[in-house]
Amino acid sequence: MLGLLTVSDSIVEHWLLCTLSVAVIYQSITSTYTLFRMCPAHSGAESLAGLPFTLLSVATAIYGSGETIKSTQKIPFMAQGSLMTLLLLGDRFRHRPDGVMIASPRGYYDIYNSKANVKRSKWYAVTRDEEDATLNATDKTPLSRKKLLKAIFSEKGLRSMEPFLIKHIDRWIELLLDGDETKNMSTWASPKNLGSEWIDYLVFDILGDLCFGKSFDTKEPEVKNPFRPIPYTIGKYTQFMYPIANSPFLNTWVWLKPRGINKMLKMITPEPMKNYFRFLEEAIKGRIEQEESLGEYDRQEGRKDIFHYLFAAQDPDSNKPVFDRSELLSTANLLVIAGSNTTSTSLCSIFFYLSRNQRVYDKLAREIRNGFDSIDDIRAGVALHNCQYLHACVIEGLRMTASVASELPREVLPGGHEIDGYWYPAGTVVGTPNLAVRYHQETFKDPFVFRPERWIPNEEVTSDDVAALKQAFTPFSVEGNACPGKKLALLEMSITIARLLYNCDFRRPPSDISNCGGGRPEYGWLRRSKEHYQTIDAWIAIRNGPMIQLRRRSSD
Repeated sequence: MLGLLTVSDSIVEHWLLCTLSVAVIYQSITSTYTLFRMCPAHSGAESLAGLPFTLLSVATAIYGSGETIKSTQKIPFMAQGSLMTLLLLGDRFRHRPDGVMIASPRGYYDIYNSKANVKRSKWYAVTRDEEDATLNATDKTPLSRKKLLKAIFSEKGLRSMEPFLIKHIDRWIELLLDGDETKNMSTWASPKNLGSEWIDYLVFDILGDLCFGKSFDTKEPEVKNPFRPIPYTIGKYTQFMYPIANSPFLNTWVWLKPRGINKMLKMITPEPMKNYFRFLEEAIKGRIEQEESLGEYDRQEGRKDIFHYLFAAQDPDSNKPVFDRSELLSTANLLVIAGSNTTSTSLCSIFFYLSRNQRVYDKLAREIRNGFDSIDDIRAGVALHNCQYLHACVIEGLRMTASVASELPREVLPGGHEIDGYWYPAGTVVGTPNLAVRYHQETFKDPFVFRPERWIPNEEVTSDDVAALKQAFTPFSVEGNACPGKKLALLEMSITIARLLYNCDFRRPPSDISNCGGGRPEYGWLRRSKEHYQTIDAWIAIRNGPMIQLRRRSSD
């Protein structure tokens, strides 16, 4: 057996050596060609010549790539470097010969709206399979399916999904309270780390239930659950792939994918991810059989989750199903992975800042506790809609912490494209770091301050001011390309916070002397503040903290 392992290791080593040799040769050729192509005489790149391309901007790219590879538990390196450079050089700079970062809200809109003359860059091809899922294709063909997904998350669709949300949220809160151990109103439950596991458990279970008709039950206190490591494993996977996407070897990796890389990655897939995909296959098979066996009455009155709407969707022209079996699986899987990180990061951010801002906490608690007669009233409707301060806290939490901190690169198509008043030639790779938009000085004035009041008209903030902020800050992207699950995510966050604060008090535990989730002096510029929530930028946000403690609220 040992001999077989040695032979196997030797084969892998030689295969990797050959791959590396091919990669170096290929990279040398493509790098030379890229530099030649980007010369003004060959590309029209003279329009980029006036942009800052200094040692600082080059250092940002190098530092960001290197530190992302290390991936220590510190800060969003790529995003922090971009934000630092944009603060010093202005709203745009070149970080590579054919690449421009743009920080202005107008620039963000011009790049990411559905009419922009751009396409997703090769950056996305690092993880893309041979068959594109609905939302991760490079071209614009999925737009009709995005419209379908938006219809699924309509008001009617959300009402049918709400019972599943509330069931999981109430169970999650009870687990945070340690169950019967805290029936005494004065007893605080044990501290819980929301960022490392608890928030992921809640959101992952909700989306599993909605997308596949079966919860993963990761939040349940069982000794063994094969799905519990999945959120962590997804994070480790993105930490491995993200440096490749941001390295000079991007083109090499994409070229090698169909030439052995894809097979190698499948061979080394961690067991939790294999369990996850087996679960998806079984769940999809079961739900298809269930939907096909339903009569007309049951189809109208039965379970209305996301999968139901995906399965029932028909093309209006052909009257055929929009999604085949493989597309049902890939789309539902994407909704779980993408939706879970966005909502989890935002909830962690909100709880972090509420637990460190007593004035905001007290004001929000009063609004929720005075706005509902009972916890059963906390659901989608007029009363929840009227909780202005709750919505302001949710939006401010979204602003303070980006679930995707860096830019999502787009390549300008033939014909060029105007972005915030500047013209960019075909082939230019453009993007706006999400963190930079959130901390845009001219837009938010005091961007590093958690201040929900900025989103509510008052004596200091006019309705026009609030409208301008809402136009500038679009955490779910802009028209045509907006996240289909926006309404579901906002409803999930609002109900979670409202139901928790109605029945419970929460605080940062006195034992949290390490300030879990906050900044530290050794983290460097912009990341030293103890009052700012820190994440690791790896496509998705890798989190640790905040720590919170709950206790049941007295009725008086």
